[in-house]
Amino acid sequence: MERLVFGPFELDVERLVLSADGIQLALGPKVVETLLALAERPGEILAKKELLGRIWPEGFIEEASLSQNVYVLRKTMRAHWEGEVIETLPRRGYRFVAALEAPAAAATAPLAPVQPTHALPAVRRRWLPSAAALAVALLLGAAALRLVALRGDAQTRALPPTAQRLYALGRYYWNERSQTSLLRSLAYFHRVVALAPQDPRGYEALASAEAMMGDYGYGVPARDYDAAGKYAKKALALDPKAGEAYAALGAIALDRRHFPSANHLLQKAVKLAPKDAPAREWLGILRLNNGDAAAGYRDLRLAARLDPLSTATTAWLAQAAYFDRHFHQAIAYAHQALDLDPHRLDTMTTIGLAQEALGKNRSAAATFQAFSTRCMSCRNEGAALLADLYAREGKRALAQHELALARADVHDVGRDDLAFAFAALGKRGRALAVLAHAGAATHLAFEMDPRFDSLRNFPIYRSAPRVSS
Repeated sequence: MERLVFGPFELDVERLVLSADGIQLALGPKVVETLLALAERPGEILAKKELLGRIWPEGFIEEASLSQNVYVLRKTMRAHWEGEVIETLPRRGYRFVAALEAPAAAATAPLAPVQPTHALPAVRRRWLPSAAALAVALLLGAAALRLVALRGDAQTRALPPTAQRLYALGRYYWNERSQTSLLRSLAYFHRVVALAPQDPRGYEALASAEAMMGDYGYGVPARDYDAAGKYAKKALALDPKAGEAYAALGAIALDRRHFPSANHLLQKAVKLAPKDAPAREWLGILRLNNGDAAAGYRDLRLAARLDPLSTATTAWLAQAAYFDRHFHQAIAYAHQALDLDPHRLDTMTTIGLAQEALGKNRSAAATFQAFSTRCMSCRNEGAALLADLYAREGKRALAQHELALARADVHDVGRDDLAFAFAALGKRGRALAVLAHAGAATHLAFEMDPRFDSLRNFPIYRSAPRVSS
C-alpha cells in the first residue's frame, strides 16, 4: 500500500487518508486528494486549472472550492506541525514544499525541500490571545477525537469498495452544506443505496442530507422533510439502532416545533451515535429554543469538537456562547465561522453584539456598519442593531435615524432587535407591539439576550402577549 511521509504526516494514497503521528485526521476525500495531487509532484508549480481538472474531473466546480481545500489543509496541518507544506504562488498556482521521505525513515534519506520563492507572511491573528488559544484548542481537540461527521472507517468497511468511496465523497459534499454540495451528496448517497440496498448507512445519509435541505430551506421543506422521514424509517427498518436516522427525525420534529418529540429523538440519537455531530448540533439548537443557553452552549461545543470544519455548527456555537455570556469565546467562534465560510455574514452580528456586551461600543458600531455594507440585503437589520447601540450610548439622533432605516422594511429585521431598539429609546409601547406579533422563538431570544438584562426590572415585558406572526 503506497504511502507518502513528510514531517509527522503519513498520506495513504489508496484510501485517501491523512494521519498525524499515527492518528487519522478528519478530512474529506477531496481535501486529501488536493494534497495528494501536489505531493505526487513535489516542487512543481501546479496551476489551479490543472488541479481543478485532476480533483474534480466531473467539472462544474468553482475555483473557490480549491482555495477552501488548501485553506483546510493548512489549518489542520498547522495544528500538528510548524513546517510549511503548501506554497501559494499568486496568479500561478500551488506547490508542495515539504520534505518527502520513505515510510521507513532510516532506510531512505529525505528529499531536500524546495525552497519557497518568498517567505510566507505570518498569519494575522484577529482574536484576543485567549480566544486564539481556544481556536487552536478546538483543532487539537479534533485531532485527538477524530469524530467528524464523516462517520469513520470502522463504520464503512462493510460497504463494497465502490460504495465506500461514493459514501465518503457524499459525506464530503454533505459537510459543505451549500445547496449545490447537498444536491451532490444526495446523488452520491443514492448510488450507495443502489450498490448496497440492505445497508442502513446509505439511507441514513440520505435522511440526513434531506433534513439539511429542509433545515436550510434549499428546496421545498415539506417535501424534503417527508423524504428525510422516509429514508430514516427505511434505515431503522434495517437497523433499529441507526442513530443518524433518529437524528434526522429529530431535526424534522425540531423544525416543526414538536419540541418534546424532538428532544426524545435527539437524545436517542446521541446515545446510539455519540460521534454524530449533527445530532449534537440539533440537540444544542433545541436547548436554545427551550431557553437553556448553558445546555445549548455545552452541546454545541461538543458538536464543534466532533466536526471542527462545519461552518453551521461553529456559527450556532458563537450564538450560544453569546447567549451564555461567554463573550470573548463568542467572538472567537464567530471569526472561525467566517474563516471557514466568508459568506457566513450573519456571524458578524454575533461579533458586534459580543463587542457591545464587553463595552467595546466603537468596535461594535464598526462591525455592524461593515455587516450592513458587506451584506446588501442586511442594511435594515444592521440599522436596527445600530439604533439599539446608539440609543444605549445616549446618541438619540443617530439612533432615531437608524431606527427609521430599520423600519423601512421590517421583513428583513429580527423582531427582537427591533424591540430592543424601541426599548432603548424608551418607546416601551412600541417594543411590546413588536413582540406581540412575534413567535415564541423571538421571545426566547429576547429574554436570553444580554441586552435584556437592563429590562428585567420592567414586569411589563414578562407579560407581553405572544401572538405568532
